[in-house]
Amino acid sequence: GMERRRAPATPPRYGRRRFWDALYQREGAETREWLGGLSRFLPQLEPELRPGDRILVLGCGNSALSHDLHELGYTDVTSIDFSPACIAAMRARYARCPGLRWAVMDIRALAFPDASFDVVLEKGTLDVLMVEETDPWHVSPQAAASMRRVLAEV
Repeated sequence: GMERRRAPATPPRYGRRRFWDALYQREGAETREWLGGLSRFLPQLEPELRPGDRILVLGCGNSALSHDLHELGYTDVTSIDFSPACIAAMRARYARCPGLRWAVMDIRALAFPDASFDVVLEKGTLDVLMVEETDPWHVSPQAAASMRRVLAEV
């Protein structure tokens, strides 16, 4: 008879650094756009941005977002991700863009002085704090605390 496909026993480990390091070691800086690229958000984003803004991109992954912003003339862009493999790949890929800075950092523990940035962008990163949640309307105290920590950092 037809075999029923079994659901995975555990959700993907989006919250684990090991999962992301393995992914970036496999993909390198090959562009992957979760939720769409910059063009999809530009109409909402552009009115909020000023030339010369110091921009921080949280959980950059191997998205081209930081580079696309740079190409549009926003030349002060810092991108962080908690995966060293990711940051190494992105730093190598965009080595010719001195305006792009890359750092290995956890969004729950930013190591920048206060008021270092004018704009902070996040696209899909906060999802990893919610990956273990079963009900988005009744969030666990742990996830709520993580979210508060990130937003307080920002």
